[in-house]
Amino acid sequence: MPKQIVTKTTLPKIMRELDRWEGKLTWPLFCDRVAKVLNVASISKHTMYLYPAIKERFQQRQQDLRDARDAHPIDFTLDVATRRIADLEAQVKRLEEANKLLLDQFRRWQYNAYANNVRMDVLMLDKPLPEINRSGRREKRRKVRST
Repeated sequence: MPKQIVTKTTLPKIMRELDRWEGKLTWPLFCDRVAKVLNVASISKHTMYLYPAIKERFQQRQQDLRDARDAHPIDFTLDVATRRIADLEAQVKRLEEANKLLLDQFRRWQYNAYANNVRMDVLMLDKPLPEINRSGRREKRRKVRST
């Protein structure tokens, strides 16, 4: 069984490489860089095509680079600032898309819970998480007296 290269932990690294990409963007160049970043021997274009998020972001980044090719500043500090802005804008765009997908999923869950008569107050989904005890000692529970 082949090793799975693209996972939940490696996907953000791959997307970050796309966001930071400068110059000509091709699948062979991108696959080589991803292989170096992930410390694997190689990764194929076909593997990347299996993940719609990577494929769509790759195509979008190619278009963004084509559009930005004409507006190339000459000043060094302006060039660095422009690259930083482009990197941040690409990251914001990607995160907004992810946020939109999560909101859609939440609305879908909310509707399905309502349609199936699930009572949210019984489920206590907004209950805070318990505090983490990293000391390894058990804490004695204090009894709360109600008057």
